Amino acid sequence: MKFFLGAITVMLLTGCSTLAETFDDHPRCGAHPYCGSSTDIEVIKGATEENAGVLRVLLPVALIDLPFSLVADTLFLPYTAFNTEPAHK
Repeated sequence: MKFFLGAITVMLLTGCSTLAETFDDHPRCGAHPYCGSSTDIEVIKGATEENAGVLRVLLPVALIDLPFSLVADTLFLPYTAFNTEPAHK
């Protein structure tokens, strides 16, 4: 039971990159397909670089959030597919 409560607590503390990126007023990539997952991957890549510094603290959070973001990105795929802004030329 302690493990279950701990897992729920970690999930709630990590937040969700998909929700933040899809519905935030100033997102990194906005309502694009799999934007939350790509944000997690960027954080993981940055946290594993040699000169990451403080960013290393976010590595466990991004690793925990990634599978949930993949599921959420898949659920939001119809929304993000139709709300993607066209590329500026």
